[in-house]
Amino acid sequence: MRAHLIAAIGAGLPLTAALVGPLPVPMQLSDGGVSAAVTATAAELSDGRIARRWSLGADGSVETMSLSGPGHAQWAAAGPDFQLNLDGIVTSSASGWSLISLTPRQPAGQPGRPASGRGAALRFRYALVSPAVGAVGVELDRMVALHPGSAVIETTSTLVNNGPVPVRVSAYSLDQIVAGDPSLPAEVQAYNGGSDWRDDYRHVSNPSGAFDTEGEVVRFGADAGFFFVSQRRGGAMSRAGRDGDGRSWIGVDWARDLFDFGPLQDSPPDYNRLENPAYPAPIRARVLPPFGTLDLGTSYLGVYAGGAQQAASAFAQDFVAADEPAFARSVGLNTFHPWGHGAGMSDANLRTQVDAAAALGLESFMLDDQWQGGAGGESGDWRFDPARFPDSDGDGVPDFVAYLHGKGLRLGLWMSPLEFNGASQTYAAHPDWACAPVGDASAQIKDDAGLGVWDATNAAFQDYIIAVVDRLVRDDDVGEFKFDFMTWVDCAPHDYADYEDAFVSIVRRMQQRHPDVTFELDETNDQRSWPFESAQLGPSWFDNGHLHGSGNVAKILHDVWSAAPWIPAWSLGIGAFDGTLRDPYAGVHGVDFLLPLAMLTHVTFWTDLTTLTPDQRAETAWWVQWYRAHRDELGPTVYELTSDDPIDGASWAVWQPWNGAAGYVFAFRQSGGPDALSLQVHDLGADSDYAVTDVRTGTAYGVFTGRQLAGGLSVTLPKSSAVVLSVQPVR
Repeated sequence: MRAHLIAAIGAGLPLTAALVGPLPVPMQLSDGGVSAAVTATAAELSDGRIARRWSLGADGSVETMSLSGPGHAQWAAAGPDFQLNLDGIVTSSASGWSLISLTPRQPAGQPGRPASGRGAALRFRYALVSPAVGAVGVELDRMVALHPGSAVIETTSTLVNNGPVPVRVSAYSLDQIVAGDPSLPAEVQAYNGGSDWRDDYRHVSNPSGAFDTEGEVVRFGADAGFFFVSQRRGGAMSRAGRDGDGRSWIGVDWARDLFDFGPLQDSPPDYNRLENPAYPAPIRARVLPPFGTLDLGTSYLGVYAGGAQQAASAFAQDFVAADEPAFARSVGLNTFHPWGHGAGMSDANLRTQVDAAAALGLESFMLDDQWQGGAGGESGDWRFDPARFPDSDGDGVPDFVAYLHGKGLRLGLWMSPLEFNGASQTYAAHPDWACAPVGDASAQIKDDAGLGVWDATNAAFQDYIIAVVDRLVRDDDVGEFKFDFMTWVDCAPHDYADYEDAFVSIVRRMQQRHPDVTFELDETNDQRSWPFESAQLGPSWFDNGHLHGSGNVAKILHDVWSAAPWIPAWSLGIGAFDGTLRDPYAGVHGVDFLLPLAMLTHVTFWTDLTTLTPDQRAETAWWVQWYRAHRDELGPTVYELTSDDPIDGASWAVWQPWNGAAGYVFAFRQSGGPDALSLQVHDLGADSDYAVTDVRTGTAYGVFTGRQLAGGLSVTLPKSSAVVLSVQPVR
């Protein structure tokens, strides 16, 4: 078909005449209860929970005709699938593009994501036919996938340029439908990281009428409706909206963003985002290069019923099964607190921590910044500092690494893969790999780790840094990496968005080669990859413990509150026992509050384990063993059972991790609030019986019907205390 297209262009034939023709139909593919079907005039993707139907015009146009969900509720009227602004010209699936092929196929499988290749998909291939855009040979590939048992349809869009002319892409919708009822209530969630200097990670708004606002999640409807989620990271360019005619969409407007200051602005009230002050003048835009491709991103369109949080539940079930890597939800320790870059970051000091970690049941031990160093080992070279971590027998494995593995622990390593120390031998050998002139200049800034910036789009550098990870996995059996210091910069001729996409592609290549290794991204500065782009790659180190007026414990509760219910809370890396085992959370009582809270996250101790009292060690070991036995039951859905932001240090905070027909209630009371709360438990069979039990004490709360628990489960707690309740069906 592509050869036919190019030949038609060369012959000077009208593109529409060359492209439009009968499709080889009917075609159908089914897997796991999902069906993708194509006829001469229509296509459909369905699984019994969601169904989307398209009309196929004789002129090559495509429109969504219907979107239905539970109870066969109809949410869409006829309208285009997408909208793309190319060189200032607005195009859509009904105008400016012509369908050249439509085929059912299996979804693309991804490493470490077991369900990603299951279900069915439709691949829409379009050719650009708008005479107003001065480019020929441009195609759009949209892969629309549905996984078994899911109520969410995923769409990944890629532009392909088979011609010699670049195309500027300033704005686009990743997916859209025309709502059957354009007056549905709307809720938008906009996210940002940056816990080092801000606390506002989730912004919720309820716009009415027509709107275009920053957001990565938009839900239309009340107790039932539809929603979109964008995989693109948070920022001014991530948009959600609704037009006056009911066109409802999620997308990107690159013209709204101007610059990322990275670590150059990291103190309140400064922020490292700089929005375009000349908008709508498009200072920034993505560029589809000649004979190249451009990944526009992935979006999710879902339907829900039974309450607003069922939308987040539907998304979480799909995202966790098919998009988030099944990384080890291990219990680990990270050395940055309290040892940082000091002398304690060494073999001689840390062996006692390894002994304590093994005794408590921890599974991984991460060496943070400064494991690397010495001649040929600095950041950029990535070899162990022989002064801190000697290799006494010369076998190529540091003594500490051998000791750690001998205790049954996995090794984790911190890296800043996109940055280098000015003393790096790799930089000396390959100065052309640096992002000039920014990377060469920043390399002169004094910093232990180094702040020189590589050009992530450089193919030779990409191969090199992947080979570094290969070596560390092979020689030192590294099971987890924490990637830090990501700053998206312009490396001509590439812009900062190309740089960001290049980093993501590097991590995906690493995952392809090492599917059992966990790759964690540091999101403590904003304008990185938070939220869904990051969660697609692995857990996120989210909070360094910097406070902006709140308390340590309230801040951690706030972090979980900011993520749930749309973002998997267990993807958040937050320091356990990091200055928190003190009044009013001292002693064993504090362990019984802080460890249940940590178990909602990517459990990471940030403390000197040898300072725990014998009673605290015993209580910690009990909770670690309980978590290891039950962690797979803590999700994929995490419902919010309280609405108030717990950052005030007084409010209750309650979550319900749920896995199908059973789960838990994690309740935390801070310094205020009532002595008891009535909690409405979600996702229960109304006439089924459930046993509610305190998992720590074994105390039975009783057996209740689902209808009773949905009406309210009464939980009483003293101030500054917590409880974990098991909610299990009675067989």
